[in-house]
Amino acid sequence: MKRALLVTAALVAAVAVWTVLSLPPRPLALDTSWSDGALPGLIHIHTNRSDGLSHPEVVAAAAARAGLKFIVFTDHGDGVRTPDPPMYRSGVLCLDGVEVSTTGGHYAVLGLGATPYPLGGEPRDVVEDVERLGGFGIAAHPDSPKTELAWRDWSVPIDGLEVVNPDTAWRVHVYEGGLAHRVGLVGALFTYMFRPSETIGSLLTPSTDAKARWSRLLIDRPIVGLAGVDAHANVALANTEPGDSRFSLPFPGYEASFRALSVRVTPTGPMTGDATVDAARVMAAIRQGQAYTAIDSWASPPSLFFSASSAAGSVVNQGGTIAPAESLALHIRHNGGDGFVTSVWHGDAAVAEDRTERALTLPIGSTVGAYRVEVRDPRHPDGPAWITSNPIYVRPATAIPVVAPSRPSAGSRPDDHADLFDGRTPTGWTIENDGTSLSAVNVVTTTAGSELRMRYGLSGGPNTGQFAGIAVDTLNGVGAFDRLTFSARAEHPMRVSVQVRAEVRGAPPERWQRSVYLDGTERTRSIFFDDMTAVGETHSARPPTATVRNIMFIVDTTNSLPGSSGSVWLRNVRVER
Repeated sequence: MKRALLVTAALVAAVAVWTVLSLPPRPLALDTSWSDGALPGLIHIHTNRSDGLSHPEVVAAAAARAGLKFIVFTDHGDGVRTPDPPMYRSGVLCLDGVEVSTTGGHYAVLGLGATPYPLGGEPRDVVEDVERLGGFGIAAHPDSPKTELAWRDWSVPIDGLEVVNPDTAWRVHVYEGGLAHRVGLVGALFTYMFRPSETIGSLLTPSTDAKARWSRLLIDRPIVGLAGVDAHANVALANTEPGDSRFSLPFPGYEASFRALSVRVTPTGPMTGDATVDAARVMAAIRQGQAYTAIDSWASPPSLFFSASSAAGSVVNQGGTIAPAESLALHIRHNGGDGFVTSVWHGDAAVAEDRTERALTLPIGSTVGAYRVEVRDPRHPDGPAWITSNPIYVRPATAIPVVAPSRPSAGSRPDDHADLFDGRTPTGWTIENDGTSLSAVNVVTTTAGSELRMRYGLSGGPNTGQFAGIAVDTLNGVGAFDRLTFSARAEHPMRVSVQVRAEVRGAPPERWQRSVYLDGTERTRSIFFDDMTAVGETHSARPPTATVRNIMFIVDTTNSLPGSSGSVWLRNVRVER
């Protein structure tokens, strides 16, 4: 017994010594004789309204203790919940956003009111909806090892992306870092008890792929880079409902996470104490990229000035655009510690690298592109930059945005199309539903002529994949055509899934779809079959047009709530080439 106690005491002592020797350093206290005036805050925070631990009031109090001035809640959802209005809680400006799950990753959305229908489905549809509704969307944790979390569709016009995310960092240590990283993560459980925010900072990993992607995307359009803290204060030990924290560990805590890093925003006007006014100014600054990311658990409080000027007197700060001129110069000033180095990036090429000056003027001539600044802490060579700025854009005022090439229009010869609705009767059209929902089809006469009316009613209760719609047979396939064209309107704003169903030898029929937005204004839409994506598991990524036997217009719970009902009107439904 005595020997066992001695062995136990020795092990405890060894762990204690190892923990003390492994403690990450305290944040370096920086020069505060000057300040950039930016407001510290954080984006991407979860509360007990989804899978976070605490009520927004508790979270705001933790933010106040950490010295933050604003926070943005992004609880998981589909956008239909009416967000809380901007308000001050514990002296912290609180904004309410939402994190939307798509088939290609998560999209954190700010500045959005309640949506008229659930957001979801393909990334291109969610991004389109957010833009139309006036929101600002951020591609969340783009380099997360967890596939369902990581944003994967880079062909759509996102507004921003996360360049630092602690949730991604610890997942990288678990899934991609090897044995040494996993051992280090176990050690972090001990050091967290003594230096929590410093431990979180020590685990941060560089988002190399996300940075490279950001550089490429900036060639075509402005995209704001931001840190997402992804705070939950909750590591779930079981698959529980949102808000149920009975089977979870309450770490890393909100306050520790909030002290680890920050987004520093320069508002478009002074803070007034009026939450509505102040929220508009903070959101405008975020949209314009007037913000930078800092790792506060390494060195604090950070300050950064980053501007561009010309001999003609033009001056812009980060997020701004300036016209090319031979006299253009960048101006950088930061308050990093001794040995901190500055690099200036033009796309993915360094135009200045590892400069040790705290104040730097860099002539760049008239070379167009996006310029951004990174300041690195030499004590953390394997981590992300201590400061990551947003770009300054050198572009002509008349620069033409990149536009995707248009598809060829259909011809007018009779053999260039085949009508699927004869304009008189619903012949060939049938109903489609899940058995608990209802759908109907008939022809109505309006001032615009005869229309096919689809009525639908999804059954209520829990979301079990309810669907309702109509279908038309294409017994000879659609191999001679490359698109479906139709004119449509709806009783209220909504999305309809336009689908094709094809025969597969030796297997059940398979489906592909493309979602379209409809409202009370009739619009003509063309959907190319090779632009459709698979519904579930299929043998091919695109529909085999020769064996397509049905074309369907479906309302389902991807973008409609259980219990919803309404009507959709269709005209000039045809396949074309």
